[in-house]
Amino acid sequence: MNAIVFFCFRPPKEIFDFALKLKNDNYDIFVSINDNCYILPEYDKDVIKIIKLDTLEVKNAGYFNSNNNLLKQVSSRDKAFYYFNRVVNTNYKHIWFIEEDVFIPTTKTISDIDEKYPEGDYMSNSYYIVDNDIKNINNFNNINAKFPFVQYNNDFKFYESWAFKCFKLQDYFKFPWLKGMTCAIRVSKNFLKCIDSFAIMHKTLIIDEILYPTISLHNNLLIVNPVELSSIVYNTDFKTTDKITNYLYWRYDDIRPDYLFHPIKNLKLQNELRIKNNFN
Repeated sequence: MNAIVFFCFRPPKEIFDFALKLKNDNYDIFVSINDNCYILPEYDKDVIKIIKLDTLEVKNAGYFNSNNNLLKQVSSRDKAFYYFNRVVNTNYKHIWFIEEDVFIPTTKTISDIDEKYPEGDYMSNSYYIVDNDIKNINNFNNINAKFPFVQYNNDFKFYESWAFKCFKLQDYFKFPWLKGMTCAIRVSKNFLKCIDSFAIMHKTLIIDEILYPTISLHNNLLIVNPVELSSIVYNTDFKTTDKITNYLYWRYDDIRPDYLFHPIKNLKLQNELRIKNNFN
């Protein structure tokens, strides 16, 4: 049995409509929300489970600060991780955590990925490696040395250096560090335990895009980066001629039923794309 969790600030009805279609004997469906004051749209309470927790309770447990847009605050992802580690005892083999602007083409896309990749503790699109010495990565058997490497030194000036310096990674992890997108990830129970241990030890979490892959690396968890998630990118340039295989952009013509796509923030457009492409 697996689970699918949607991260939402104020989940629109389209989330619940599609979540209802995803529910089956092999998957439980959850929606985790940021805004506790938000009046939820009508949904089937017997099928979809809501993660709506007291913010102070979650923060006092050290589950906050993982969302770059909500620094020092509790986000829907913090609530979800707290929920599965502290509130309920689950026996899910894997749990998917998916932002609402990730396009899931069909009701079988996720289950097909799970069938193709049955093992793994942390699944994401990709990452890049940060270290002060590239030789250090040879000490880890769960790192993909083919992914981009960035040298860290006193003149560390590449475009995302702020994330490592702002969160003082040296206080939490030795080199190497990993950084990658977390819009759609799949994790195991072992991964959840590592997150809980971090929250207990440090009384806080840190930016998800660094914490999740780096904690997986240093706890020798199995990291999986399937090509079906390569279309999870920061932004799309629909005029580009580049293909999704470069991990940078994708076009509407690239949409296919076995990949996940990010970002499509308009959920009505997501539904229209399923209809247009005869997805179900």
